Amino acid sequence: LENRPHFIVGVADGISNSNRPEKASKLAMQLLSQMESISRQTIYDLQSSLSEELAEDYFGSTTTFVAAEIDQLNQKAKILSVGDSRAYIIDEAGKWRQITKDHSILSELLELSPHQKEEDFATIYDGVSSCLVADYSEFQDKIFYQEIEIKQGESLLLCSDGLTDGLSDEIREKIWQKYPDDKDRLTVCRKMIEKQSFSDDLSVIICGF
Repeated sequence: LENRPHFIVGVADGISNSNRPEKASKLAMQLLSQMESISRQTIYDLQSSLSEELAEDYFGSTTTFVAAEIDQLNQKAKILSVGDSRAYIIDEAGKWRQITKDHSILSELLELSPHQKEEDFATIYDGVSSCLVADYSEFQDKIFYQEIEIKQGESLLLCSDGLTDGLSDEIREKIWQKYPDDKDRLTVCRKMIEKQSFSDDLSVIICGF
């Protein structure tokens, strides 16, 4: 349990088809743990640090990233992301509202064709279009950054796509409405995903207000 008035949390999800993705995700979290604040500049700094630390031995090591700088006294948060790891606000009724915007080929196609749904497209379009890469380059892709207010009784949830790809919005909301405790809710989510024929790694952080 985190009782400090100000703290930073995050999730980094290594991209499986890159070179040693666990190296990029681990380093991104280590660097985040040393920060006192986050901003859009954080992404450029992370990209530079990943290249400096990893590119020589693990060129192309790649990760998504989502982080939140939380001010509990004023019930505000700064949200920062690249890739398809997400941040959600969950209200007292168990309704989920996505804060971040996915940086994926699929999300870009859906923007161009708003009348279509995700299932209308082949899985080939699920690839991430913006991420952190240890490749000596400067970061030039898309960044999501937003400052939000969080109401009493709401929760802020950060997660990798292992949660959102594995369980639909409807199922997640039903789980939240059925179980009163966050630990029980996440345990049910994990068990349901593990029972599937294919499941991705799952990382989740939840902060209640």
